Amino acid sequence: MQRSSRWTRSRLGMVAAVSTLALVAAGCGGDDGGSSGDEASSGKLVYFMAPNTTPTRYIQQDGPDFEEALKKLDPDVEVKFVNGGGSSDTQLSQANSAIAAGADALVVVAADPNTSAGLLQAAAQAEVPVIGYENPPINGEMYAQVVFDPKAVGVLQAEYFAEQVAAGALGDTPVKVARLYGNKGDVYTTEMLAGQDEVLQPLIDDGTLDVVCEDYVKDWAPDNAQKAAEQCLTKTQDDLAAFLGFYDGITAGVIAALNGKDLDVPVYGGQNPELTGLQYMLTGDQQDNVLKAFSVEAAAAAEITMAALDGEEPPSDLVQDSVDNGAADVPTAKLPATHIHLEEGKDPGDVVQQAVDLGIFTWEEICDGPAAETPTCQEKVG
Repeated sequence: MQRSSRWTRSRLGMVAAVSTLALVAAGCGGDDGGSSGDEASSGKLVYFMAPNTTPTRYIQQDGPDFEEALKKLDPDVEVKFVNGGGSSDTQLSQANSAIAAGADALVVVAADPNTSAGLLQAAAQAEVPVIGYENPPINGEMYAQVVFDPKAVGVLQAEYFAEQVAAGALGDTPVKVARLYGNKGDVYTTEMLAGQDEVLQPLIDDGTLDVVCEDYVKDWAPDNAQKAAEQCLTKTQDDLAAFLGFYDGITAGVIAALNGKDLDVPVYGGQNPELTGLQYMLTGDQQDNVLKAFSVEAAAAAEITMAALDGEEPPSDLVQDSVDNGAADVPTAKLPATHIHLEEGKDPGDVVQQAVDLGIFTWEEICDGPAAETPTCQEKVG
């Protein structure tokens, strides 16, 4: 791969400028202050660039897990964390500051993939490899990226939803469903929608499903999802059988809209689990979820980053696919996810236990919120 040889040359010629590291916090707008230490390491410097404070996983789980995994591979690597605050302009500024500070690699969850090309261009000009993470930048060159296969996630969600339709759980056909997608233009949204439609489009075409509302949710944000759900309820005069979402933040917004009108409409399509999604499964407000072991993705990203730092090809045992991001074919590691759902007669705690077993959240975390008074939480934490 020609790109890797270019990264190799750049790594041989780049030395982190220790004297500039003190300027990083001031130069990187939106920095949440997280860092592996106050003083510069003598080794390589890597930036983990989170998109926003939502989803919370990148700040609370993926970032720390990535640092831990990378330091197991090389204790001398320094990891710095910045938060883009939902702005591509901020992320570009952070990337430029990181490059000026001597960054040897950038691990990027795009704040808005649609406007992320400038970051990739800046990194390419500086010959700093970019590793895309879960919701990666698009329209530019990258060393590699790691994702939980978004199309497969969409298929998992849709297959379960289709099973519920076929079983009559949502009433007679045509089943009126509202669909809320992720941020428009995101690779993850596009691929997830392709996965859902692979299963659902035949049911739409034959009249089994009637999509009464559909919309993209800007930034995947719960408040935007709530507004979209409220508009749909007004449009349909509350006459619909189910909501199908894309992510726990979206389903949380839908549930808020339903609770505001005291409506009992089943909500499907959780994934990328937030605490709210698992909590709402315990309360019965959300029917399913797609679990992602964040620590597994972080460890994969650490291995890929280490290869980039060493001037090597992306590890072939992980990076076995390629994705066209609009400007380049990006070597991609696609990770498998796990679907869970509520079942009649089965303790929801046994279902959610799978998330706990994967180390995504603890019972203490899950039971500190709307699920606190459920029988499961009373049993688990008292």
